[in-house]
Amino acid sequence: MTGKDIIVVLSQNGTAVASVCIRTQDIQTEGEQEERASATQQTWREYLAGRCGWSLTVGYLVLAASQIADLLLVNQTFDVTLKDKDNTYSLVGKAIMRSVKHTATVGNLAQGSFSLLGTGPLAVPVTPSET
Repeated sequence: MTGKDIIVVLSQNGTAVASVCIRTQDIQTEGEQEERASATQQTWREYLAGRCGWSLTVGYLVLAASQIADLLLVNQTFDVTLKDKDNTYSLVGKAIMRSVKHTATVGNLAQGSFSLLGTGPLAVPVTPSET
């Protein structure tokens, strides 16, 4: 599997918002660990699983002047869908756009990036037959 096999869709109110040529995507999940006191021993630390979180960064090519408006997407909430190109497996969640960056260098293609912070779970979507 390569990066071109994974698709990221950002949408609002059921409409895809980000129409970009994705170059890179980094998704990360993380979990907290809460230390607890043990009733049976005092030498080794013990932990409980805590809360989880996730974030997503997408790098893309800025191919049209209209994409300058992407810079106005900060602090908006998006429905995020991550799926394989065959649409056989996917994950969904909601995320807040933390930052948008454009880099335009003379002689090179302009590049952009989105950085999103998950708000709520990242999960396998529930199909109507499962409800």
